[in-house]
Amino acid sequence: MAKEFLISLLHYFVDITTAVLIAAAVFLTASGQQIESVILWQILLAGFITALPTAVLLCFDPKSVRISMALWVTHFMLIFAITVIMLKMFGWCRITPLSVLLTFLAVVFIYFFTCFVHYLVDRKHTALMNQQLKKRYIQKEKLLKAEQQSEHKSS
Repeated sequence: MAKEFLISLLHYFVDITTAVLIAAAVFLTASGQQIESVILWQILLAGFITALPTAVLLCFDPKSVRISMALWVTHFMLIFAITVIMLKMFGWCRITPLSVLLTFLAVVFIYFFTCFVHYLVDRKHTALMNQQLKKRYIQKEKLLKAEQQSEHKSS
């Protein structure tokens, strides 16, 4: 369980940090601002801080669609609140209605980016697993047929 959690945490960290870097690059390019090296470390820290509750909240496997939706909404609101707090803490921008709206849109982008990446990875893993299961099924079927033929010959 701990190993799966750490792997999940690492995946979310990489995905979230990549999306934050993309969002920061777009914002900095549009605003014409220069980036200081300390901001890169802050982005890495922000990626870790938001990956932690992501790995914790999204590792649950709820049996109910309602609980699943509640977890996703809770997760999104928590990530949004953490992001606004980090904006203030790191001094990335003043907290105004416009900056909160832009932050909300950035979190939506990062959220969908991360979900899309995980969907692609999960789809690839599912296809590989199905392919391996097919091979195993075919091999078992061949063995069963060979055993049946062997029994038939010996009778």
